Amino acid sequence: MYKVKKVERSSLFYNQYEWCVTINISEAHCLRVLEPARFEAALKNARYWAEKDVWTERTWSGTKEFALRETRDVLLEETAPFKTVISFNIVSIYTNNLGLADCFDCLGNDGVRLSLVRQAMVSKPAGVVQLRESRYAYRTYFRERKYTRDQKDLLLNFLNSRQDTLRPCATLMWWLNYQGHSWQNTDYSRSHYFVDHDHPNEGTMLSLVMPSIVRKTMPIETTK
Repeated sequence: MYKVKKVERSSLFYNQYEWCVTINISEAHCLRVLEPARFEAALKNARYWAEKDVWTERTWSGTKEFALRETRDVLLEETAPFKTVISFNIVSIYTNNLGLADCFDCLGNDGVRLSLVRQAMVSKPAGVVQLRESRYAYRTYFRERKYTRDQKDLLLNFLNSRQDTLRPCATLMWWLNYQGHSWQNTDYSRSHYFVDHDHPNEGTMLSLVMPSIVRKTMPIETTK
């Protein structure tokens, strides 16, 4: 049986969902669209590039394809509202139905691994980021969106030029610096990427450099 990690938050996930079910599955990008024709096209494309790849251990097999099809079937059969966020080989499914986790747990498919179930515990004040200590006054979170390599380099150069006023989180900087392989899905930012800063208008500066990048800016409240 899977374990549930309780996460103290100021709101539900996406202000709507109590649970986040995270699974690991190879070629997860094929699950971005579940409509039959586009799903089959994604499988065909992934199979093509896996068979062409001679530089890495990327392979294609009936087991891998079956895992993707079974996962798609579970999602299509789900009647409760849910939201999926896909990054590389990780699928995070936000839902109010914990039974969805049970479905993946009972699949018995080695290609689908239920890695984590998180439960949002609404116990923090809304509209602020609570930290034990911080020398910054604000935190700006990024939107989930796709970036070209040139856009990532532009953002990276901007952050590097303002090291005295901005503190990006480590995962954001890793993502911006990582080149990766052409088949790896490193083009999408994640909603937990952030930068800390002292002036509230830094979020506006980020938006000028990269329009539509800012999701929200919140004041930081220290609790020590």
